[in-house]
Amino acid sequence: MESGRPSVHEEDGLSEEDKYMWDYCTPATVEGLEGGDGSEEFEEAVVLPERVNRTKRQSGYGGGFNPGNSGRTASSLAGINCDGECTENFGGKFNCNVPGSNPNNFFCSPNVPLKREQLTSHNKLWCIGDCLRGSGNDYYQCKTLFGYDRCSPQEDRSSSGKTCFSPCQPNYESEHHHYQCATDETKEQQEDCGYWHVAGAKKDALEYTNADQVCAGPCLEQEGDLVCGQVGWVWNEDEMVSSLQMSLGSCGPQQKMSWTYIGIIIGCVVAAVLVIALIAFFVSKRKYSQAATRDY
Repeated sequence: MESGRPSVHEEDGLSEEDKYMWDYCTPATVEGLEGGDGSEEFEEAVVLPERVNRTKRQSGYGGGFNPGNSGRTASSLAGINCDGECTENFGGKFNCNVPGSNPNNFFCSPNVPLKREQLTSHNKLWCIGDCLRGSGNDYYQCKTLFGYDRCSPQEDRSSSGKTCFSPCQPNYESEHHHYQCATDETKEQQEDCGYWHVAGAKKDALEYTNADQVCAGPCLEQEGDLVCGQVGWVWNEDEMVSSLQMSLGSCGPQQKMSWTYIGIIIGCVVAAVLVIALIAFFVSKRKYSQAATRDY
C-alpha cells in the first residue's frame, strides 16, 4: 500500500515519515481542564512537514479521528476552528469552512462518541462501528482498527444471526481460539460470535500502551503482564510498501518491576556489600599488623 500523504516520492528515496499511511486530524480536548477565560484547553497539534501540499485532497486510513471540541469544532489547520459544521463530502472525507480564503475549506474530524460494545471473534478487538451484514454476506461484520472482523448483532446471537445456546467464549479446541458459541441445543455446532461481556469501565475511555499507542482491544492480564492489542504500520524494505500489522503492547503500570529486575538489583547490592567488606578487612589487617622491633 502506498503512503497516503501527497508528494511523498523524492529523487533520493523515501524519508522515514513517508513510509507509512498518514491522515489529517484535530487535537483532542483535555477533559476537566479550563483556561483562565473559561475556554477548554487543547493538546498541542503536530505540525505537518512544510513540503506537504495542504490544498490537495489526501487519501489514507480514514478511521480513528480525534474528536474536536464539542460546540467549537477544530479544523485540521493548527489553531483554526471550523466556521460551521464538520460534514462528510461526496468523497467520504470530512471538511468544514474555515475563516479566510486560502484555503476557505479544509479537513476536520467529526465529534463522534466512543462506541465500544463488543470484541470481535477472530482478532478480539473493539468494534468501532456498527455490526452489520451486507447484502449477499453470510456473516455480520464490524470495523476495527485492524480492518473488518466478525461480530454479533446482539449479545445472544452468533455472527450469522443464529441464537447462541452457550456463552460466547474462546474456543480453545480450535487452532486460533476464536470467540464462539453453540448454535444448537446439543451444543455440537460452534459459530463465531462477538464478545459483549467486557467490564464497563474498559468501554468508557480509550486505553493506551506504555509507548502511547492506542489500544485496539482491552488492556487485560496475560501470563502475569497487562497487555492489549495494538496496530501499526510496518515498512517492508524489499517490497517498498507498508502494511498494517497487529501486535501486543504492554499497558500496565510502568513502575511495575519483574522478578528478573528485582533479582538483578538484589544481586548488585549483595555484590557491593561483599566488596566493601573485603576492602574493610584488608585495610584493618594492614593497620593492625605488628611492626618489626629490635631488642637493645
